[in-house]
Amino acid sequence: MSQKARVSFHTLGCRLNQSETSTIAKSFREKGYEVVPFEESADVCVINTCTVTGHSDAKNRQVIRSAHRRNPKASIAVVGCYSQMAAQEITALDGVKLVMGNAEKLRLVDYVEQSRHTEEPLVINPKISRAAFAEPVFQWEQLTTRAHLKIQDGCDFMCSFCIIPFSRGRSRNRLLNNLLEDAQAFVNSGSQEIVLTGVNIGTYQDRDRTIVDVVDALNAINGVKRIRISSIEPTTVPPGLIDRMADADHKLVPFLHLPLQSGSDSILSQMKRRYTRDDYWNEVMRAADRIPDLCLGTDVMVGFPGETDEQFDDTFQVLNTLPFAYFHVFPFSERKGTPAARMANKVSVEEKQRRGTLLRQLSLQKRNGFYQRFVGTVRPVLFETPKPSGEITGYTDNYIKVALMQPNETPLKNQIRPVYLKEGQTDRIFGELI
Repeated sequence: MSQKARVSFHTLGCRLNQSETSTIAKSFREKGYEVVPFEESADVCVINTCTVTGHSDAKNRQVIRSAHRRNPKASIAVVGCYSQMAAQEITALDGVKLVMGNAEKLRLVDYVEQSRHTEEPLVINPKISRAAFAEPVFQWEQLTTRAHLKIQDGCDFMCSFCIIPFSRGRSRNRLLNNLLEDAQAFVNSGSQEIVLTGVNIGTYQDRDRTIVDVVDALNAINGVKRIRISSIEPTTVPPGLIDRMADADHKLVPFLHLPLQSGSDSILSQMKRRYTRDDYWNEVMRAADRIPDLCLGTDVMVGFPGETDEQFDDTFQVLNTLPFAYFHVFPFSERKGTPAARMANKVSVEEKQRRGTLLRQLSLQKRNGFYQRFVGTVRPVLFETPKPSGEITGYTDNYIKVALMQPNETPLKNQIRPVYLKEGQTDRIFGELI
């Protein structure tokens, strides 16, 4: 072709989606496409969707409509979790030419030309296999400072509020040799940090090898400077993982994001979570006592059906007392087909908003307190892309956001440098290069 076809991407939702979009984009580049920003004119617009809440579904539709208005002649390909659950709903939207669920979406480029020559939108939505899997490994042309490495997909836990076992299927694991090839490709492109992603990565198992074997194998790769666990379920954290976080010579950083969801035992039981409040409390304290300078984060849900003021207060007290650095707060969102959608005693929207606001305010206080602990210390910072103003930000090993003015003579992007942390604010600490 005399002029390259252009493709753009928009990703909604989790880090796993971000990882998969990167893989899909690379497959388009290898077929000769030019990847352009989503705001620009393109021949194909790819939207990788999320369906974890009702708000996510509305946002998906908004992005699809906006893409069609901006690019009325483009073929719109909608892939991912929303496509898995609502293919017919998506095909009714103007501009959509291709809808693919999660089973085949990494082969999107193979279906695009076929879809552009059909009258009706093409829907590719086969059953999701439970088998162990391998994914395409590409040599990455573009630098990704923190590379998201998919090691697992799907979930068997069947929490009563969660749509993920339906939208992403049951748990399955990526072959260890295949994911290590991908990690080496990231390192070859210059990535300094590998972030392990998946739906339920603590359950990883390739034959007799577990997530501990994954982090040890990554630790042995020359060029990997940091390994980070994105999020891991309570009760799935093996002691060996804590040992490695506590080991200053291991590349696994002191960061643990451990979803709580509720601090009430009765609500946890109705959610079909696999732990009690005391189980969670003990797991957190073992990690906090063992790992120096640990950054501990969590997810929490407000307004689960039947949640009383007293049960919400149980959650507030757990979050207030345990040594969290931050938490993500989500209002309960009814998902059709889940047991929680059929439960009575729904909490009002106004009450969910009130409870969510209280917890977000508490999270800001916890983050500020965590940051203030490290003012006056020196931490290693991995710097990202500088702004036009000259300010550059990056993250410490224990996930503190650090900002400073980049010296003209010292390019810092993708460098890990020791920084003196001078002044803390709610969302960052201002630092000085050592």
